[in-house]
Amino acid sequence: MQKSFRLRTLFLLCGLAAAVSTAAVVYGVGRVALEAALDDGAGPDPGATAVEALGGAVFAGAVAVLLLVVPISLWFGGFARRPLARLRAALSAREPLPWPGGPLAEANALAALLARFLEDHHREVGPLREERDELAFLVDSVGEGILQVGADGRIVRANRAARELLSLPERIEDQPLSTLVRHGDLRELLDAARRGARAEPVELAIDDRRILVAAHHLEGRAMRGAVAVLVDVTPLRRLETVRRDFVANASHELKTPLTSIRGYAETLLSDAALPDDLRHRFLTTIHDNAARLHRIVEDLLDLSRLESGGWRPVPRPVDIAGVAADVWEGLHHIAERKAIGFAIDAASQPTALGDPVGVRQILANLLDNAIRYTPDGGRVTVRVARSNRPGRRAGAGPFALGLPHPPADTGDWVVVEVVDTGIGIPGDALSRVFERFYRVDPARSREAGGTGLGLAIVKHLVGSMGGDVVAESELGKGSTFRFWLPAATAPAESRESVAGP
Repeated sequence: MQKSFRLRTLFLLCGLAAAVSTAAVVYGVGRVALEAALDDGAGPDPGATAVEALGGAVFAGAVAVLLLVVPISLWFGGFARRPLARLRAALSAREPLPWPGGPLAEANALAALLARFLEDHHREVGPLREERDELAFLVDSVGEGILQVGADGRIVRANRAARELLSLPERIEDQPLSTLVRHGDLRELLDAARRGARAEPVELAIDDRRILVAAHHLEGRAMRGAVAVLVDVTPLRRLETVRRDFVANASHELKTPLTSIRGYAETLLSDAALPDDLRHRFLTTIHDNAARLHRIVEDLLDLSRLESGGWRPVPRPVDIAGVAADVWEGLHHIAERKAIGFAIDAASQPTALGDPVGVRQILANLLDNAIRYTPDGGRVTVRVARSNRPGRRAGAGPFALGLPHPPADTGDWVVVEVVDTGIGIPGDALSRVFERFYRVDPARSREAGGTGLGLAIVKHLVGSMGGDVVAESELGKGSTFRFWLPAATAPAESRESVAGP
């Protein structure tokens, strides 16, 4: 076991060594000088000569002692300093303390004391540090932005959501608020809260977002200043706009046939002497408008079920070409009146994985639109083929709940195109044709009998089955509606079993 020495013992040994060395040197040198002086006693004053020789000897002995004692003292000093230096280096580097690891007892005792102190410190501060880190992680993970400003107007902290909403850099602590936050109203709100003023939450337009800001004054020993909570209400405001537009459009669509029904009904009730042909025409108009109201309500109910999740697709292998032929058979009498031709191009006979009823309704809506907006003598074609690219995939829809292994973006897909030679769609309207009640030509659409909801239903159905739908058109030359569905590995069931209602 390594021995340790006390610092006092080292100093005592150093002093004792110096005293012994001094005595020995002075004694030896003095004796030699005195003997030499006494042997040479030819001088006029032998005593003076001896004293002078003794003084020279003492001086020489002092110099010799100094040359001897200084290295010894330096060695003892380094011996005592090295353990303390190792202890200081370990503390600076936050490394384990070198205890017991030195020959100096005081250094070992100090290291032991510091080790116990650090152990107690870590035991008490460790949970507080973990709690602080967890709280910081939670604050940084919340969806609402949190921005804290000190009493001097400098930013104390901002979580990730606040940095994204305000377009702030990653490191903003201790930076002036006025140099980082460009929005004047937000700066004024935080400055007022920092001064202690109370304010109600305010909705601000920051860049292209609508941000609800609630600022509060902070008064405490640990923190002073203000904190602001920022909530992005842009999606909520967008939904409110869509809801208002939907209510306005639905009201307008329902009001038009109701007004017509009421007008003709009042005429029939008030004038019993109407000619039979005029009465029949009025009743026919009432019947047609009632049928249109029925179609609008049915489409609204379908759209409501799709958007609320009330309808969930049941994925099964579907023969797209066979379903398209069945749907056209039900619309054949309308197409015959306009002499519209029909063809199916599905040479490879691909089978899609989708809900049979949903696929039938998609094709029914697209083919019905194609017949409505194709002039007499036109043509409608359905093309079905395999594809390795799903287009702009609609993403996670309810279909993901029923499909065990959704295909990747590079997997096998079935692409279906419904092509017509109709009037076409203007380029600036293509991005809106899937909106509810959107009409390129409102008068012509109502005359054709459309409800304005068919393509919105198509978009939701395709998206619920994990696919995507796009529209391409050239004004005056026709339109192409293209949608993708995952490809099936098993063959489709018989046509009768998937025909649906």
